[in-house]
Amino acid sequence: MEQILSRSINARINLFLYKFRFLVLYIIFGILSLVIEFSFRNYLITLNFDHSYATFLGVLLGILFAFWSNSKLNFKIPSPRLLKALFYFVIISFFSASIQFYLGGVFLFENKNYELSRIVISSIIFLIAYWFHRKYSFINFKKVGVAIYADAAENIKDINKKINHYPDFVHIDIIDNTMKPDADDVEIFRFETIKAYWPDTQIQTHIMSENPSDWVSKVLPFSDVVYVHGDINQDLSPIISEIQNVGKLVGIALRITSEINDYINLLKKADYVLLLTIENPGNSGQAFHSSAFRKIEQLNNLSFRNQFVLCVDGGVNTSIAKLINSECIVSGSSVLNDSDPIKQIMRLQTNNRYEDWKNL
Repeated sequence: MEQILSRSINARINLFLYKFRFLVLYIIFGILSLVIEFSFRNYLITLNFDHSYATFLGVLLGILFAFWSNSKLNFKIPSPRLLKALFYFVIISFFSASIQFYLGGVFLFENKNYELSRIVISSIIFLIAYWFHRKYSFINFKKVGVAIYADAAENIKDINKKINHYPDFVHIDIIDNTMKPDADDVEIFRFETIKAYWPDTQIQTHIMSENPSDWVSKVLPFSDVVYVHGDINQDLSPIISEIQNVGKLVGIALRITSEINDYINLLKKADYVLLLTIENPGNSGQAFHSSAFRKIEQLNNLSFRNQFVLCVDGGVNTSIAKLINSECIVSGSSVLNDSDPIKQIMRLQTNNRYEDWKNL
């Protein structure tokens, strides 16, 4: 009994530390940025720079280092999002620094108290700054979701035991016989079960059907993002409006055979874009399609790329994940068939650098 309790406590501690790994690195990089700021400022002062100019340039260098380290080593922002992330990061950081200077009266202190004042005030308000950076600057770091089919074949209780709350989102697949003739019957009640097991986790629903209007109203109460296929012969405007009218996010799914340029106007309406990177959607365990990297590059080069979140679904393993330039990865068999599904999620989330984190 004591061993079971000990394992349970250790598991909860590890989950807590892993979930807050971004905050841990944010603190470390924040400390390093202050060291760089202080060192550069003091160096400029020795060169007889005005204290105000030296302070401004020191703060700027510290901010740029903090952005580089967090975007590349912590949140791993995809390159199409870097400029937008930099804009928000600089604005929030300078606003935060201005508040710190005002509250601490930095310019009223003797020079020898500058560092102490910055450290004290930074420590007081850093959580507020971190919240703003997570909400605006680094909102779209790479996330990993686990795919679950809404049919009788899935044992949701067992899946929950395997992956716990480690996925960033749960991806529910609906597929009917209009897209796959031998598809199992969809069981809508499973949405309620999934929501009960993951009440605080984003739910993304992927409707694989030639008639998505048959399903949208049924899944909306349980979903945060709803994907419908853009490559079907149907006007999706009413469905998009239905999703938007209840405050949910619109997702457009495209198969690997779809030509991106044929769906530009539709993609402009999307909050999320899902690229299926396997040949036959609806069958788990398929290999990543060789043309997928070219399609991903096409999507990343769209002029309105900042308007949507890109998700990749199908055949993604740890070797491929680190090569994909997207915000989200959907994985099914790669996670659920692994000997340790939680570790596999961590590997995907950290570009196969889980071992760097496991001793946190």
